[in-house]
Amino acid sequence: MNSKNYTRTFLDSSYEKGMIISLEKKYFHHEINVLRKKDGDKFILFDGKGNSSLCKVIEINRKHFSLEIIKLFEPSLREGIEIELGQSLIKNDPFNFSIQKATELGVKKFSPIISERVVIKGKRSDSTSREEKWRQIAQGACEQCGENWIPEISSPLDIKEWSATVSSKTKIVLFPNAEARLSDIEIQDSVSIAIGPEGDFTEKEISYLKESGFLPVTIGKRILRAETAAISVISSLRYGAKEF
Repeated sequence: MNSKNYTRTFLDSSYEKGMIISLEKKYFHHEINVLRKKDGDKFILFDGKGNSSLCKVIEINRKHFSLEIIKLFEPSLREGIEIELGQSLIKNDPFNFSIQKATELGVKKFSPIISERVVIKGKRSDSTSREEKWRQIAQGACEQCGENWIPEISSPLDIKEWSATVSSKTKIVLFPNAEARLSDIEIQDSVSIAIGPEGDFTEKEISYLKESGFLPVTIGKRILRAETAAISVISSLRYGAKEF
């Protein structure tokens, strides 16, 4: 059986063979109304923590969608170097794009950063729904790409607070005026990346990061959008670690 032939759905639950799961239909809107799942159809469930299973639809009634777990897959281990992406808050669409692509590229943690040149829109009361949206984007990216680990997405932190929490062996900050290039860095098994907003980090913020062990690096002379820089640096790190 090739698991790639099945669609994938996130469900935060423990899985046991023979288990019957019955949930309200609203939790399976995509499966019912978009994928048109019906009795007897099979698809994969994953919990975002490395576990996955094959399930079969056994009943769809007016209120509930019922499944049976028919096969358990071996738990997935995290592969490759551990990457944390610290991304300054930018406009919603490009920020959401960064979360999606960073998830597809296997980051372990995504950390939104509040920096001096960030313009925060909306009310603080909107933060919970915004963070839930970020988690849904990451879940959808995992469903699409086959990754069984959903990255941790933290609440936004001031850059000084965030830099003090980072414990990766390698810490880098993208900075156009840096002398070192990304390709000069020796890749270790855990890396944290700090990427600034439009206009980059200020000199004072770079000083904060350097005090916390971050090394400023450049990825070339081209001026990249923040979301493009995120994809470029993560891909480059994985290539440098011989994962690609």
